[in-house]
Amino acid sequence: MRNIFKKSAEELQNVSSFPETSMNKDGNKANEKLIESEMRYRRLFESAKDGILIVDFETGKITDANPFIINIIGYGLEEVIGKRLWEIGLFSNMEESKNAFIELKKNGYVRFEDMPVQRRNGKITEVEFISNVYLENEIKVVQCNIRDITDRKLAEKKLLEKNERILRINDELIKAKGKAEESDNLKSSFLANMSHEIRTPMNAIMGFSEVLLQPGLPKEKLEDFVQIINASSLQLLSIINDIIDISKIEAGQMAINLESVNITQLLNELFSNYKKLVELKNLSFNCSFDGIDEPVRIKADGNRIKQVLCNLLNNALKFTKEGKIEFGYRIKKDFIEFHVQDSGIGITPENQKLIFQRFRQIDSKDTRLYGGNGLGLSISKALVEKMGGTIRVDSALGIGTTFIFTIPYSKVNEVIKKVKTVNPDRYKWNEKTILIVEDEVNNHAYLEELLSATGVKLHHAWDGKEALEKVENHPEISLVLMDIKMPVMDGFEAIKHIKHRNPDIPVIALTAYAMMGEKENALCAGFDNYISKPINQDVLLQILSEYN
Repeated sequence: MRNIFKKSAEELQNVSSFPETSMNKDGNKANEKLIESEMRYRRLFESAKDGILIVDFETGKITDANPFIINIIGYGLEEVIGKRLWEIGLFSNMEESKNAFIELKKNGYVRFEDMPVQRRNGKITEVEFISNVYLENEIKVVQCNIRDITDRKLAEKKLLEKNERILRINDELIKAKGKAEESDNLKSSFLANMSHEIRTPMNAIMGFSEVLLQPGLPKEKLEDFVQIINASSLQLLSIINDIIDISKIEAGQMAINLESVNITQLLNELFSNYKKLVELKNLSFNCSFDGIDEPVRIKADGNRIKQVLCNLLNNALKFTKEGKIEFGYRIKKDFIEFHVQDSGIGITPENQKLIFQRFRQIDSKDTRLYGGNGLGLSISKALVEKMGGTIRVDSALGIGTTFIFTIPYSKVNEVIKKVKTVNPDRYKWNEKTILIVEDEVNNHAYLEELLSATGVKLHHAWDGKEALEKVENHPEISLVLMDIKMPVMDGFEAIKHIKHRNPDIPVIALTAYAMMGEKENALCAGFDNYISKPINQDVLLQILSEYN
């Protein structure tokens, strides 16, 4: 091997000065054999990637080398022979070199998959360095194979950068897709529930408005129905305002109109409007003005304050099954602090971070326990902050929730309205029993009043599961009026079980879902008929007469 290297070295000494075509002094062509040899070594020199060094085992001196090492380190062969490895840039540091040489002598093998080598011109070449020990004439010799991997490293680097760029783009796309899907899902859920949320208070408003037209209505009932209509109107107005206001907030066009506001009177009106609704759920209801003995007038936007309080009271009504609801205000130095407190289901700490975001609801499933459009708290927060205040929530799961908001106290007057009314007396079903399945107390009360003149006996259920139990335990039930969207078990699930146990009992869908195709869906699910809310009295009685 050494002889080959020496022969190669001798023949290659003048490689760098080879002419493109070798000519003698007289201009004749040079010896063809020499030209062939020269061209062969030129090709080897230009294309070779692997250099080989033979190193003395004891001293580390280079005793021989192939010509291709010139391509890698930039030193001529005469400059390499007799030098130690670290003296030609193969190891940049004496300590590193010694350690590598010690390892080589100990193990007989050393490999560096990625080693930077400084060339004669100062540039760095990336090489793969493999050395091993072998015996030649019973003398230990070290052979070092050196491969230039600069191009490979460059390609790997570019590939790595490309992969990282693709990964970054992919991550960004995944995040963007996730946000888009989340936004789309939230808005789709919002739109799906909007029809239900609007038609629910509208059903009570229209229904009790017709009942009020009935002659001879007792004064006590008249007042109760007016209160329900007022509260439902506020609920409906709140929903409509929410839709308009969220658009204004997103467009940056939310306006606050300052005027003289009688805060005490405003809260008394709200108490009067919500009193019947709260009592229908068998909850205690209280309005408190801590330490305030006379009406308080301030400069503020009374409609916005009322809107925020309505949103919070509606929430308290939705999420409270037993116990109490309380609201009020107190003056604290330069601001007024309002509160709405309930003994409802409470809110977990993680959900407390979400509830003020648009379209967010604690339970967004189609059969969720509680209604709502997911805008009320987001809008309330924007309104309070626009009025120069803050809003926060204090809640514990299973114990209750208190919303507290403040507005500036700028000390510095309003009126109640009433409505008109209706009722017929044509249908008599004294021998019949109807089950009303409805999770809204207003609609329960309205249907009960609507059917009272018919003499029909009524049973009530608040969800699909309870409806199954009623049908099973009361064989006298001859017809079921059932809402579709309910907690625990919705109408679509309940109709399957009811029809499975009693296929002959008529079940009529009462639903606030009135989108295209809903009637067909209900009939396909097994309902015998379909009535959309708000319920028209004549339509209801006419349909019921078909089954009685």
